[in-house]
Order: sequence, then C-alpha cells, then structure tokens
Amino acid sequence: MTHKDIIIKGEKVALFIPKIKTEERIKFFTDPEDQLQIAAFKMFKGQKIQPHLHLDNERHLNKTVEIILVQKGILTVTFHESEENDTVIESVNLEEGDVILLKSGIHGFIVNEDCRFLEFKQGPFNETVDKKKLYNKNKF
Repeated sequence: MTHKDIIIKGEKVALFIPKIKTEERIKFFTDPEDQLQIAAFKMFKGQKIQPHLHLDNERHLNKTVEIILVQKGILTVTFHESEENDTVIESVNLEEGDVILLKSGIHGFIVNEDCRFLEFKQGPFNETVDKKKLYNKNKF
C-alpha cells in the first residue's frame, strides 16, 4: 500500500502514508488543493534541484492541518464520531517511518510504545482559538 485515505462520514479527514518512500525522483502523495503538501524524493549523488524561491501568494486557510512523522515507537491515531460522542470509528497505527496528514475531523493519539514523532502544521498557532479539546480530560 502506498497510501490510504481515511474517510469519515464521506469526508477525507486524513491521508496515511506507511513507510513513506518512492522509487521516482519525486512523488507527491497529496492532492494539489491540500493545505500542506507531502512529497518523497529519490535522488542520486550529484543530482541537483534548481535554485528557486517561493513567491508571495496569499492563501485563505480555514483550519489547521498537521502532519505527523513517527521516528520511533508506535502511535495510534484515533478518529471519533462527533463532538458529543467519543466513539472511535477508525484508527491507524503509525510505526517508524509512517506519515499521516490530518486534514480535518476529530482525532486523538494513543502512545502504544515509547515514541518519538514530529508534528508539522501551519503557523502561527494559537491554542485558544485553533484547538478545541473534547471529552473527559481524565479519560485521556
């Protein structure tokens, strides 16, 4: 499997890419309209990427999306029914080298083994207006 869309109630809420890699020079896993793009490269010694700059390009972002890359251990991402119902309706186990793009939906994390992972998201980030914690905090 090269990647898997996680679909909840008809909406693509995440993109799971196990052991991200490619045999192509460059492979984009994300859709062009995604707010963050994920690509894998396979290049050989001496190859180059032409120097370039990224131009100012005003964009409208209506939510925070994030990418998780597991470096070590096992991290489960859970996807929940609704703000009122914490029922897990889908889950994905991430292991070393796995990546997930969280586009929307209600999600949580369970650390199944000692874990190291990286999180990437757009900034600036203000937890009081960008995130809403749900359910009983003693349960999580």
